[in-house]
Amino acid sequence: MRPLTPDEPDRLGGFRLIAHLGSGDLGAVYLGVSPDGRPAAVRAVRRDFAADPGFRTGFARDAAEASLVRGRFTPPLLGHDLSAEHPWVATGFVAGPCLRDLVRGGGPLPESSLLLLARGLAEALERLHGQGCVHRDLSPAHVLVDAAGPRLIGLGIGRALADSAALRDSRPPAYTAPEYLAGRTVLPAGDLFSLGSVLLFAATGRAPFDAGPVSGADDPAAVVRRVLREPPDLSGLPDALRDLVGACLDKLPENRPTAARLLDELGGPLPEEPPEPDWLPPRSRAAVTRAEESYRSVAAPVLGPLPRPGFDPFPVSAAPGPRRRGRVLLRLCAVLAVLLLIGVAGVYTLSGPRGGSGPAASACPLRNGVAESLPPPEDPQVDFSADTLVELSFSPDGATLAVATNDGVTLWDWRSSLAVAHLPNDRALLPPAPAAFSPDGCLVAQASRQGALVTDLATGRSRTVAAERQVLATAFSPDGGELALATDGGPGHGYLHLYDTVSWEETGSLSGSGALADVRYTRDGRTVAAGESGGGVVAWRTSGEHRIGVVRDRSGAGAGAFDVVPGDGGVLVPRGDRVLLVDPSTDREVREFVPDQGHGVPVDVVYSASSDLVLAALLGPGTDEAGMAVWDFASGAPEDTQWTPPALFPVAISPDGSRVAGVRQETGDIAVYDMEMTLMGLLAG
Repeated sequence: MRPLTPDEPDRLGGFRLIAHLGSGDLGAVYLGVSPDGRPAAVRAVRRDFAADPGFRTGFARDAAEASLVRGRFTPPLLGHDLSAEHPWVATGFVAGPCLRDLVRGGGPLPESSLLLLARGLAEALERLHGQGCVHRDLSPAHVLVDAAGPRLIGLGIGRALADSAALRDSRPPAYTAPEYLAGRTVLPAGDLFSLGSVLLFAATGRAPFDAGPVSGADDPAAVVRRVLREPPDLSGLPDALRDLVGACLDKLPENRPTAARLLDELGGPLPEEPPEPDWLPPRSRAAVTRAEESYRSVAAPVLGPLPRPGFDPFPVSAAPGPRRRGRVLLRLCAVLAVLLLIGVAGVYTLSGPRGGSGPAASACPLRNGVAESLPPPEDPQVDFSADTLVELSFSPDGATLAVATNDGVTLWDWRSSLAVAHLPNDRALLPPAPAAFSPDGCLVAQASRQGALVTDLATGRSRTVAAERQVLATAFSPDGGELALATDGGPGHGYLHLYDTVSWEETGSLSGSGALADVRYTRDGRTVAAGESGGGVVAWRTSGEHRIGVVRDRSGAGAGAFDVVPGDGGVLVPRGDRVLLVDPSTDREVREFVPDQGHGVPVDVVYSASSDLVLAALLGPGTDEAGMAVWDFASGAPEDTQWTPPALFPVAISPDGSRVAGVRQETGDIAVYDMEMTLMGLLAG
């Protein structure tokens, strides 16, 4: 860290710059001050990179993903503007060196330090993957180390590097999963491979597939060959980590542990209190101390002292960021995600989004959880027999469950079993369609025989979108910029129609191959898919709005009986006596999930991002058989549990994948469970 020179900028975006931190491939990095006086690392992105369409596209999507992630080991993305005269990106500031420099300067870390490092990074990846995100570029350069532990940085850059022709080759091959090098699907398992490489480097000072100590002199092509074909060199690892790192470095992604399982094997999340100062060896601790002293000498007069170890240095607070209106998805994906992350106050109204409060919190001014102009029914329905038509959906924060029936939608605080609001719909479909929440939870859209009914929970006012069409399903895009409508009959039959949530005008349509009756976006915003009433599932890539392909057969399952895995993971569909993961671009089966005999056949399926599990509702046609099957997504193997999953149908999964709700087939009531199938709530009126 050094003071600025006269040739350097003193402001980027709304951040005042006070010191130079260093430089990288993308440009110089500065210590900045946000408008509310908090420190930030502000990168001046080189104009040629900011102008690279591949980089801009990848960054926009990654920025939307990064906005969903928050944890003590992941400094947040605070703002960015690649279209500014001086492009910039700002993240939370960490007063510590990167792991690469720490090990090169102070030598390999001892076992106790490695275990703390591993637990912190595994927790960071668990949170990241739980939001349906993948880092893609985990390496020692993207791990900062301060007195409180490791910090995983680089969120928002991984896909930009992958999508940019100019930067694609800058990713170090020794830390890149073999499936990435071979050009195959990006999955969370790739981050576990990278984590194994990072931990081996921290323990030995070398990467697992390099010929010698990491020096940058090894031929990259030779490293790639070793990553693809040769086993890793695990010598020098302590016994406590050897098997775990070896499992992470398995060539086959399905053989690697998930971040959650790795964290469990390591002893679970670290305690809330900060570690003792001697968690690092003396030479490494001295490097952290030097970084802190550099901060104090240059920045403390402006920013004050460093937060004490363990204090959250990244509280949600207002920070600058570009505000642009319009339907262009990539721009909204990046801009609105940043606004959601930094907590800009605002709510959706029927004139469109004015900002966001993040997917995990509601910006609606509700009193005691109730929209005053939308009173709940005096005697809400809580018993749903087998012939009762009902659909369920969670709010973005998972705290509210929407129960859609033939007279509208009732909103429940499922933890307290309290009905909090009712949204009437005298034009509801039979069967009803699941209600769709906007990302901030303030708008609810219902399908109807005459358009989509969109209700503002803050005011109780409603408006009809596409009144000239029968709308069979609705979904808001994760950035809040679009409302997607599946329609039946009339103009545009067989298309997914997109409406701007600012103007509520139609801005485009996506071609299907038949009548569409259910819609859902992946949480990362990369893919939108719709179930066809004839039995298929069509998927589109939101970037460029082109069709990926069609999954042709779901063996008679309902239009909503499918789920889409974030990233390039594919579509989950029931087919016959099993669930299949299908690549929609080829309609080829990638993996199968087979339930035990005697519990029925799959009629609905959901994917849990938080646990990397696949859950299927099972029913026996013409019988009383019912149950639920649970599998590990990566391997397709049945989940080894000590509990018997309840028989639920229909089912709904919370956006973060931590809760599942459904109608219990034995009792006819609606229950909410966690991923251990512990009963969390019951709608009892």
